This record gives sequence, C-alpha cells and structure tokens, in this order.
Amino acid sequence: MILKWGSYAHAQDEVGIRIHRRVIRDTFGRRMGAVHDWHIIGAVHGTSQADLTTKLAALEAAYDDDYLDLILFLNDGSTETAHKLVTANTFGGTHKTGFGYMDGPWKMQLEYANRRTFWITVRAEFRTGTGTYAWKERVRIKGTGGEKFRYMPRLIGVPIAQTLQTATSFYYIQEGSAIGRQAFIVPPGPLYPSIEHEDEREIGYYTPEDLKWDGTALDKEMYLTTWRYVMEATTDQNFSAFVVPNP
Repeated sequence: MILKWGSYAHAQDEVGIRIHRRVIRDTFGRRMGAVHDWHIIGAVHGTSQADLTTKLAALEAAYDDDYLDLILFLNDGSTETAHKLVTANTFGGTHKTGFGYMDGPWKMQLEYANRRTFWITVRAEFRTGTGTYAWKERVRIKGTGGEKFRYMPRLIGVPIAQTLQTATSFYYIQEGSAIGRQAFIVPPGPLYPSIEHEDEREIGYYTPEDLKWDGTALDKEMYLTTWRYVMEATTDQNFSAFVVPNP
C-alpha cells in the first residue's frame, strides 16, 4: 500500500494507519456528519544519515501544507482504495493536527542510523443533511388584566393604597431563535397577530456561527435567526393571561 498526501508519496508499505471516525449530531440528535482522524505511524529509511536527513526534510515540508487530499493507494500507486480524505468533499478542508518523531520498535539503536520513526495526525470533517439545526422559543406573560393601584405618600403616617384602574391590559411577549444549517430559518409569526404591536416587532439575522476556510473559500453553516413579538390584550377581548399557549 502507498499513502499519498497531495503530491507527496510515502514509500510502499512505509506507514501504518489507524482511522477514527466520530459522529456529530444536531440538537435534535440527528446525525449531521463525522470527524475523521487519521493516525499515521511510519519509518523513513535512508542509505546514509545524509540521505535520511534529506528525506525527512521532504516529509516535513510536505506536511507543512493543509487542504490536500490524503489517499491510500494499492501497490500500483494509481488505484485508490476506499480509505481517503478528499479535501473538496470536507467542511473546512483537511488539516495536519500533529507531527513528531519517536523511537520505533527496532533493536540495535537504528534510529537515525538508517531509519527514523515518525507519527502524523490528519483531521477532516464531513457534513451531511440540511435544514434546522436548533430551535427554541418562549412566551412570557406580563400582567393579568387586574386592578392597578399605587401607594400615595403622606406627610405623616404610612402611605395609603389608591386604585388607579379597576382593570388593565396584559402582554404576551414571544421570543425565540432558530439556527439553519445552510440558510436562515424563516421566523414564525406572532401567536395572536390581531393584538400585536407591530411597531415593536424585532427580527434579527446573524452572520453564520460556523466559518471554516477550506483552502479556497469559506465554508459556512449555522445561520442564526431571532424574533420578538409584543402583544397586548384585555380580558374582555376573549384573551386570558392564564391560558397556556399551544406549543
């Protein structure tokens, strides 16, 4: 087997690979993709220490770049296997996340005599699906429609309660937010349009929360929309401050 990172090709059977895939889900528990981590361990062989140093420099230079395809080929070097990370198919491109050297399981102290053992980790994220990522809403009820009073101050003695209104209005304050995967979610309308204060309506659209450079452009997801409606009514309008709105 031959592993290639972009145009750089490891020697045949030079590396061992451990592939780990971690599923990611939205707030509803639906699968929305996976993070792929490749753990690569191998040994570069050289005919001399000078040759080994040259080959290690080429290895390090190759993995200084991100946004390249990581593909495992058959021994012919041209037939792809099913194990591959194609950066164009990822969210945010492929990235080297770690690189280092270690003592291999060799005897006779061969490290940097005619070989050098290395390890590399590469990560990529794949996204699937569209639609709503998250949704939440609340309705606050302010007031009951009952009596309004205040305490009138006195020069001497405690204040005196005084009724200002025998009945008042009350408010429904409807607030919420939603996150769309690739586009803004259209906000729902007010629960009771006929009593909405339309001049107090607030709709907010925010830049995507998930921005990742893929090497050529920004991959974008998680578009946040917020809304707020204020509705006012009285008990003689067949509205009640004590009725729980339908979910």
